[in-house]
Order: sequence, then C-alpha cells, then structure tokens
Amino acid sequence: MAGDTPIYEAEALSTLPQFLTCLAYCNQALLDIHKQMPREVRYVADVRRWMLTHAALLLHFRRRVDPSAPPLTATNLCHLLKDSSMVSTNTVTNYLKEIQNFGYIEAIPNHDGRVRAYQMSAFSEQMFHVYLSVNLGALDQIDGAGRSEVVRETPAILNHMHPVFAQLMLEDTFLSAPPQSIEPLVNTTVGISILNEMTRSVTASPAGGDERIEVGFDSANAMAQRYGVSRGNVARLLKKVEMANNFGKTEQGSWISGRLVQDYHIWQACKFAHVSSAYVEACKQHAKASSHA
Repeated sequence: MAGDTPIYEAEALSTLPQFLTCLAYCNQALLDIHKQMPREVRYVADVRRWMLTHAALLLHFRRRVDPSAPPLTATNLCHLLKDSSMVSTNTVTNYLKEIQNFGYIEAIPNHDGRVRAYQMSAFSEQMFHVYLSVNLGALDQIDGAGRSEVVRETPAILNHMHPVFAQLMLEDTFLSAPPQSIEPLVNTTVGISILNEMTRSVTASPAGGDERIEVGFDSANAMAQRYGVSRGNVARLLKKVEMANNFGKTEQGSWISGRLVQDYHIWQACKFAHVSSAYVEACKQHAKASSHA
C-alpha cells in the first residue's frame, strides 16, 4: 500500500524547498486545533507531557493491534520511560489519574485489584488519529504521495502507525532535549503554539544564526486570550527568548533570530522524518495483518 512512498532523513528534509510549505500546513492546522481545544492540546504541548502521552499511546495502540501486548499501566509506562530523567514514578501516577479524571483514558475491568490497566477513550483515539493525519497531510505537501488519502480510506493503518511513530520519537534524544534556542518554549504548555506563531511567516531558510528575521506577531495579551492563559505567562516566555537574543522588537515590529528558526526547522524535520518512516512501516504491518485475518 505504501508503494514507493518516500522515507526522509531529517537534515535532508529540512533543506527541501517544499519543507516550509509542509511546516506551514501542519502548524496552521495544529494552531487551529489548539484554539478549538486548548485543554486537550495541553497533554502534548510541552516536552514532558508529550513524552508521557506518546508513551501511553504506544502501549495502548500496540495492544490495540496485538491483544497479547502489555497493557497501559503505571508500571509499564514507567518502564517505557525509565531512561528519561524528566519523568518519575510519581509523575506517571499523577499523570494517569489526571487524564482519567478528564475522561481521556478508561480503566479496564479486571480481577486483580492490585493492577490497574487503562485504555484510551474513543475521543483520545480520534484526537491522535487527527494529529497523525495532519502530519501525513503536511508530508503530502512535499511529494504528493497521497498518504492522507490512504489513511482516510483505511484509518486502521493509524492504529499500527501510532506505536511505531511513538517509539521513534521516544528514542530521539534531539526531540526530548531540544536546542537551547527553542527550549524555553517547547518545555511549556502554551509555548509550542507561540513558537508556531513566531515562525509561521518565515518564507525562506535563514542565511545564518545571527540573522534577524522580521515577523508578524500578535501581542502577549492577544495570545493569552487565544490560548486561555495569563498575559504574564506569555510575557515571561517571550522575555526568556529575548534574553537569549533570539527575539526582540523594534519600531518596525518583531524579529526572531536565524538560529531559532534553524533549530526549530531541524527539530520539526526530525518529527516529520519519523512520520515518514512510521507510515511506511504501518502500511506493511496493516497489509500483513489483513492477509492473516
């Protein structure tokens, strides 16, 4: 089903002329989702929650396609994230309680009260299918390979794709330990959306890290209202980026550094490269499972 669909390496992907079109497509779609569902988006909006959520998804969808796989439990989630210094046992336990309270996961009935296993709710499955579909549609902007059309017709492919994609992402230390220029933003709940807004008007790769790129940028107050946070929260984030000389304002408007743009493009290209690999592998797995059905 994947046929000759390309698989990309991150650095090569980030240098393609169509990469900025791919990134703009994805960012606008995700910004729209954040505006519509600010509470839900927070569970993948900063790096630590992103790791927890995708690890939970990995366990859920791996079991979805293979019922003999280990279920989503606090113990299994801790084991999956054992090499991460960002996540403790208490963090995992509190995270699962929180998303259960919001209805994003459901307890699986069992006979052993000592072991609490969960599954994602139907809403959570749908939300993350949308997330992957957006990224596949973004890659289609580069090569027209039609990935998004394929999963629209055969959505079960996404059940196979989630664990492959999540495993690649969790193993990529560049994604879990982002470059210093973007680290203050991607480590906060609303920061990644602010970063998307900062960079969405960039239409060409910067010539160098010291270049200042003029961008259209809303006020801290406008962004705070848009994402349901305080103005002070947004202002503090922007101040951190400004203190690192990666953002500033002049009489003409706002600017961001070439360094921030370059780091952000590579960071995003890593994700898209993993999307391209996971899609091809998922198509193979789905075809194999269908042949044995």
